[in-house]
Formats: sequence, structure tokens, C-alpha cells
Amino acid sequence: MTTSKKMLTGKLRELALGKGADLVGVADLEPSRVFIASQGNFSLERFPYAVSLGLFLNDEIVESHSPDEPRRDSLYWFHVYEVVTRALDQLGYTISRWLSDQGFRTFPIPCSTPYNFQKLEGILSHKLAAHLAGLGLIGKNCLLLTDRFGPRVRFITVLTDAPLQTGSPIDKPCGKCRVCIDVCPVNAFTGKEFRPEDPRQVRFDAFKCSEYRKDHPCGLCVSSCPRGKPRTRQSGANPKDLNRI
Repeated sequence: MTTSKKMLTGKLRELALGKGADLVGVADLEPSRVFIASQGNFSLERFPYAVSLGLFLNDEIVESHSPDEPRRDSLYWFHVYEVVTRALDQLGYTISRWLSDQGFRTFPIPCSTPYNFQKLEGILSHKLAAHLAGLGLIGKNCLLLTDRFGPRVRFITVLTDAPLQTGSPIDKPCGKCRVCIDVCPVNAFTGKEFRPEDPRQVRFDAFKCSEYRKDHPCGLCVSSCPRGKPRTRQSGANPKDLNRI
């Protein structure tokens, strides 16, 4: 690793954490070229790296919300999709702007808005980018499960050609745990472990989930996951230290 790469990565990390990021990582997209190519229309030749940035969801809001209350009345929905999502979009713009100022190409991918509403797919899965960056594993609930927060974290991705130090995917399957599968009100999960070569529908029916969440905030796959419970998460570590770059 060159000194310039290490220095650039260190400055990026310092900036992101200083702006409020709880998790920061960089993914090398080249090893997953075939899988990523099916996710959307962008060129890995132009953007071979992905900066993954995560923000923690408030435990008290996650624990106390009612998953079947009207969505318009849900503090949980407001917290996740108004407060945290907007903060992530701003964070992504800040990092994108900084990398652009250093002379590199960037492509910030919005936090929530799908690129293809008919398929309910984005340009690139934020969870996939975070997984490739070494920030966590993709669980049976199709969420990114981190050591510090479990699935109680949301991500945004900035594609770039900046030569950065990258992480490596974590391989920790969910094993026999079925909590998220059994609690889902629409049986959207099949229980299959994540494999990058499998299409999403092998693990998850996104349309069942989306239809239910038109009226309900749900979030049971987030709040029920044992890896996200405060008492079972890794303790004694500062979240600012739990990054892979």
C-alpha cells in the first residue's frame, strides 16, 4: 500500500467521523463485478470503489415503536426515513464533494430512493457495499448486521475512482436463528443465507414487504434481531473505532 493511499484514506475517515458517521468503510467492487452488474447501470471502470457510511438508529425509538401503527403516526418511520436518511444524504454529499475537490470522480447514491421502482432496486445495494467494505454480514433478514449495532444502522454509498484502502467481506452466517423470519407479518423472508451469486428473491420478497409498509412502519426485522439488542451487541468498543479503513 502506498503512503498516498493510506494518507488519503485516513483523511477521508477523519472527515466522515468528524461529520457524524458511526461506521466508515471502503469496498473494492471489482471482485463482485458480475453480481454488481445486475444491480444497475454504472461503470466499474469509472467507479471501482465504494465508500460506505453508516449511521446508528436510536435504540429507544427502535425498541418502543409499534410496528402495526399507522405509518403517518410513527416516530420510528420519521426517525429512519426523515431524520437519519436526510442526515445520510448530507453526509454522502459532503464526502462526495471532498473527494471531487481532491480531483477524483464521485457518484453519491441516494440513501432511500430506488432507481427502478418497478423492480424496487437501487443503482447499487448500500448493504452490499457495506458488506464488501467489511462493515458487517448480510443476514437472513437481508439487512447488514454489524458487530456494534446489529441491523440498527442505515448506510449510504459514494462511488469513486479514488485509490483508497479497502476492507474485506465478513463471513458470519446467521446459522439456526430464525427470529426475523418467524416475526415477519407477511412472511417475506425465506430463511436462506446470503450468497452473492443468488438473486434477491431467493432470500426476500421485496414486494410483500413494500406493500405492507405502505400503511405500517413495521421494522420488526430490525427490532427483533438478537444481534441488534443492546445487551447482546459487542460491548466496550467505541463505535468510532469499529470501521474497516
